[in-house]
Amino acid sequence: MKHIEISTSSLPYNVNIVGYTKNYDANFNETSNILHYPTLLEFHHDDSPTATSSFVNSGASQVYWKLGITLHDVDYARKFLQSKQVHVGDALQFEDIGYVCHLKDPNDFCIELLQHDFEQKFKAKTNTSDKKLPKDKFPLGYPCCIGQITLQANDIDKTQRFYRDLLGMKLLSIQEVPKFGFTLYFFAWTHENPPQSDIKDATINREWLWKRPYTTIEIRHFHSSRQIPPFRDLKQNEIGFEGIRIMCNDLNMFIGKMKANSIPFGESNGTYGKEIVIRDPDNVPIYVSQNKSER
Repeated sequence: MKHIEISTSSLPYNVNIVGYTKNYDANFNETSNILHYPTLLEFHHDDSPTATSSFVNSGASQVYWKLGITLHDVDYARKFLQSKQVHVGDALQFEDIGYVCHLKDPNDFCIELLQHDFEQKFKAKTNTSDKKLPKDKFPLGYPCCIGQITLQANDIDKTQRFYRDLLGMKLLSIQEVPKFGFTLYFFAWTHENPPQSDIKDATINREWLWKRPYTTIEIRHFHSSRQIPPFRDLKQNEIGFEGIRIMCNDLNMFIGKMKANSIPFGESNGTYGKEIVIRDPDNVPIYVSQNKSER
């Protein structure tokens, strides 16, 4: 990832921003279609030595689960990370979802590496002239994309209405995992449509989705009465997930829409100046900032 310079001297904490800022074609060559609105990771921290090791809002049983990074070859990336003394779990084909492995960052946040192709399809490609070799300019051998921000929801109907109807995201895929008792829902801001109109399709749509150059909001919903604790705001010196920021081309118009839909919101000063904060059905903060390039 590339470090993005930003001045936040007016805030009572330090901000560091990183992300993948370029787009690549199927042969991993940089394209002129630069991603104007890449997904970035925003880290807030201060210099206090008393930060607790307690982890808030984050984990497999919490409202925020993981960050997904999509790429061409999971095994190559896994071996490289292991060579740097990073502990990475075993890679496996998880049901008919994808070929994945997991690791944790220094703060214990979960990261999933998700391969573009299913395991068997990828192996078949490596035995043909279609095999793509790693390039030295990419630390993990191939271009990467922040493919998923994975949240967990208690009421999937309310959650769908929030992300689809209120925020205008498109539901691209529904992936049922009956063996483990949950279903995955993938939302994105895009004009694209999956190859198959059936968004539950597993034969083509899922591998197509893992190759998209943009980020999806992935929602996991358990079929049982299992309850996920709602998001709670971090206290001073706690470590954890703080929410999602979206950049809006017209913040005043967005505020008007929230008022028209009787959606409560707060106003504050954040990383990009003026922002409003709305909450999803599980209380996850959505920080909405003005996209300055569109002013």
